[in-house]
Amino acid sequence: MSEQGFQGSFRQSMTWLHTWVGLVLSLVLYFMFITGSFGYFNAEIDHWMKPEQVRMASLPSTQTLAETGLHYLQREAPDAKEYWVTLPSGRHSNSLTVYAELRAPNAAGEGYVYQQLNPITGELASAVRETGGGDALYAMHYALHYMPYEVAIYIVGVATMFMFIALLTGIVIHKKIFVDFFTLRFNKGQRSWLDGHNMSSVLALPFLLMITYSGLIFYTFDYLPSIKVLTMGAGEEVEEAMEAHLYPGSDSIELTGEKASLVNLSAPLAAAESRWPHTPIHYVNVSNPGDSSAVLRFMPKSSGVSRGSEAMAFNGVTGALMSDPPTMPASAVFSDAMMALHEGHFANIWLRWLYFVSGLVGAAMIATGLVLWAKKRRQRLGKRGTAGFGLVLIERSNLGIVVGLPLGVVAYFWANRVLPVDMVGRGEWEMHCLFLVWLASFFHAGLRDLACAWREQVGLLAALSISLPLLNAVTTDVHLVATLREGDWVRAGFDLTAIAFGVALVAVWRVLPGSSSAAVSRRTRRTLRKEADNLAAAANEKVNV
Repeated sequence: MSEQGFQGSFRQSMTWLHTWVGLVLSLVLYFMFITGSFGYFNAEIDHWMKPEQVRMASLPSTQTLAETGLHYLQREAPDAKEYWVTLPSGRHSNSLTVYAELRAPNAAGEGYVYQQLNPITGELASAVRETGGGDALYAMHYALHYMPYEVAIYIVGVATMFMFIALLTGIVIHKKIFVDFFTLRFNKGQRSWLDGHNMSSVLALPFLLMITYSGLIFYTFDYLPSIKVLTMGAGEEVEEAMEAHLYPGSDSIELTGEKASLVNLSAPLAAAESRWPHTPIHYVNVSNPGDSSAVLRFMPKSSGVSRGSEAMAFNGVTGALMSDPPTMPASAVFSDAMMALHEGHFANIWLRWLYFVSGLVGAAMIATGLVLWAKKRRQRLGKRGTAGFGLVLIERSNLGIVVGLPLGVVAYFWANRVLPVDMVGRGEWEMHCLFLVWLASFFHAGLRDLACAWREQVGLLAALSISLPLLNAVTTDVHLVATLREGDWVRAGFDLTAIAFGVALVAVWRVLPGSSSAAVSRRTRRTLRKEADNLAAAANEKVNV
């Protein structure tokens, strides 16, 4: 085979692979990108969805906060295996989070205690409406919904692998990858969709490669358990050895059975703060609390591409330093870096906006790919006759996927303000509203003329987005004017983003096929073509004369 023939065959095979791996699990991938993008602002979404929550103007000292959290856990879970106190800081400055891992299930059958406390009083955080908030949206991008977690992560894993293959094959088949980045032709039908697909894929390519690869790294041992078994064997001892290797200093310590009180935090905390003078302490951990074998650990807030596994360990009874932060093995450093890049917790506000926009561009790449595939099939089948049921189903499903899911997300925010505050199971019903509206969009797409359905759903999405701040003003006291006046830029930013998103959708709605502006544009083009044809005919007549 000639070199040219081989290259043509290889590129064609990559084109086929790119098309089908991108299509097979496109619904899951689109869902993951939309919900995952909101995860980069999960704390800000939480703040908007809990209007009763008051942002703390000032916080007690680190020692006071740590002692407040530990005292609560000692009272509520005296026989726990381990305590964790997450100190308020930055985006998460409203509450003090405490967690205890129990040695045996409690009366409710739970193996843990988890609460959010008021940082000032140490009591349970003031009652707010029950809501999944931003964390529920974020969790869906890897745990999906209405299914067991173990099943969900494998579905997500397969979809992520398909996405990674689609990206690699897309790079191969793009002969003019840099030209495609700068090419976007409007009102060109299928060509415009292809330009949009190419531009969105190239624009967010570094982010897309990072997010898919790091997502696979997240669940390496779940997706490929044979790696662990073949290299180290199986059993509980192997699990503990691997944990000790990846996270040195986290080894479990046997109980002595001798009761002992926890040391005063002043000296150990001062040593930890001197170790990290420019980074606040974010986590306080106590292993074997109440026993003479207790170990006290302090961990700083992550300030870079790291998940903050670094820790200083002290004897929990005497306060003596047991170990400086251990040297992490290269495998753990790499894994932590990949996970930190994926989660973006280290990012400042501008980088999180870049993450968010890149995630939406990734969703746009999937959406344009779906529509482009259907348009190509419509064009091919149109030449041979009427399109079959399969193509019609895909065209209408595309609308339910591309527009229906954002409609469901906006409905989720609407439900947060519309559902009764004291409603039983309110948080779950917010999520039910998301999926019910999403399901309704598929039915609507199947019952209406397709062009009309696109205009109606995009128009409804724009209207719900623009009016969301108005609904907020009607139902709460934290409306846009009040938040701007008080300098609460988190809630104000949410409202302003909703308005900006709605305005952008209005611009999209105006150019959709069948809209008045699109019709005017087509009439104008037809008129110009007709005038050009008339001028050409007149010129030909003069030449013939």
